[in-house]
Amino acid sequence: MALNYKQLPYRTEWVEYPDIGKVGKEIGAKPTTPSPDGSGVLLWTCPMIVDPNRLDEEGKPTVLSDSPVIIKYLDEVYPEIKAIPDGTSAFHTVWLSFIGQNVTGKLAPLCVPLCPNILSPRGREYFVTTREKWWAPLDKMCPDRSKAWKDVQDGLQKVADALDANGKGHGENLRVISGATSYADFGLLGALLWAKSLVPEEEFNTLKSFNDGRWGKILDENAHLLRID
Repeated sequence: MALNYKQLPYRTEWVEYPDIGKVGKEIGAKPTTPSPDGSGVLLWTCPMIVDPNRLDEEGKPTVLSDSPVIIKYLDEVYPEIKAIPDGTSAFHTVWLSFIGQNVTGKLAPLCVPLCPNILSPRGREYFVTTREKWWAPLDKMCPDRSKAWKDVQDGLQKVADALDANGKGHGENLRVISGATSYADFGLLGALLWAKSLVPEEEFNTLKSFNDGRWGKILDENAHLLRID
């Protein structure tokens, strides 16, 4: 989304779950996330970017991992269109945590058990083995989908209330910063896309309809950012 928003050309290379660590090491990306098993080992995660336009002191392309690190770099090196407007870094940190608690976290019990459905056999085996080792059997993560969706709806209501502080006319409550697209919007869009890619269509249509269809409108308003090149 950030690269589309900043109008920077790019090429996506897809990586299977079992290969994320291997690829991260090969390209020189830093691991980003402590293993959920409590060992303290850092794991590689996606996204990672390789910028051939900016060489390091050894003449190698710049390699970065972890979304906040990547977005900061992109705004510093390609500042013509900023994803985080000057003076809003602290606000973005708080907002993205808010989305994590009230949207992504609420969607997790509904989405995580369905992730194997869109993976290759090799990726599926790796995902199930690691996630069940870290957390719990996937088929036990969401014993009551109706309740889980009610939790999502409650979380989205909190987001809607916050957006309504911008006003309710002329699409003011469709963006976090009224009248401007920003990295804050990407957090919500990412959570909605995650659900769209995994849950049954009927369930996702229900999600889009919450709050008078606002979440569907937000996806439509930002369709130009959601392409993958």
